[in-house]
Amino acid sequence: MKKQIFAWGLLLLSAISTFAADNNITIHHAWARPSAPGAPSAGFMTVVNQGQQDDVLLSVEGDFAARLELHLSSMVEGVMKMEHQQEGIVIPAGETIMFKPGGYHLMFMGLAKNFELGETYVVELTFRDAGVMTLSLPVQQAPESSH
Repeated sequence: MKKQIFAWGLLLLSAISTFAADNNITIHHAWARPSAPGAPSAGFMTVVNQGQQDDVLLSVEGDFAARLELHLSSMVEGVMKMEHQQEGIVIPAGETIMFKPGGYHLMFMGLAKNFELGETYVVELTFRDAGVMTLSLPVQQAPESSH
């Protein structure tokens, strides 16, 4: 009986350690851009991986748009290009990734209604290891430090 309790204790401890190891992602400074009628919007944030292993942001979901995608904007030969990151976005171990205008961002297309200043929208982000995280995005003008 003592061996069985010890084995269950080890199993429980292992499960708790695994959960803690996978929960090294934190998100700060989340916000969304106001939208013009019929136009898409975008979400921005700072993602910190305090873990020892890379994680991958796999998807974004929400009920306010027909399509929500992970995107990267970059300048290619003088032209701004935007690419859907279908394989996800790697968040390297011990690093901080800024989702900001002109870089990585959450893209919201086919909005149910325009994003207005002062509103807040909720998304679910799915990470390979950290799992699903719920995030509130207040609609606001770009902070000065995001340019």
